[in-house]
Parts: sequence; C-alpha cells; structure tokens
Amino acid sequence: MKSHAHLGGSTLPGRALALAALITLLDSGPALAQCALCRDAVAASPPQIREAMNLAIIGLAFAPYVVGGLAAWILLPALRARVRAWFRSRTLHGTGNPP
Repeated sequence: MKSHAHLGGSTLPGRALALAALITLLDSGPALAQCALCRDAVAASPPQIREAMNLAIIGLAFAPYVVGGLAAWILLPALRARVRAWFRSRTLHGTGNPP
C-alpha cells in the first residue's frame, strides 16, 4: 500500500511543494542583497577579503537547499527509491555496454 496519492503523474507532496515555491516567489518584494554593515565591510576591504566574503555568502545561500535536501531524503522514502533507481539505471547502462 502506497502512502502518497498520485494526481496526474505527480505526487501530492511534490505539487504542494511546487505551489508553496510559486506563492513564495510571487509574494516576494524588493530586498537588499546585503545588510548595511556587510556592504560597508566589503566596500572597505582589500580584494582578498572581498573574494572570501563573496564565497562565504554563496556558501550560506546553498545551506537551506542542503538542509531541505537532507530532510527530503530522510522523510520521503519514495524519493530515496526514485534516486536509487535512477542511479542503478545509469550504472547498468554505463558499464561497458555501448548504446
């Protein structure tokens, strides 16, 4: 017995996630990329510090995606099964058998 409902080839949690993402993107207003303190610190820093701060900001931008991916991996067994099946199909087709 499956624990999730299928609607039109897509799972219900997937559609809910897509809807939540759409609502979030449609409701977003203009925002500053950095706070005033960070902007002033970057402006007054030498080039090496600027590069390091930019890399840190990029790293912080990916953190929510990593946490969300881990949560999805842990909480959604269907996702784990789909990813494992995808990797199995890629490794079976890629082991010395030409297409």
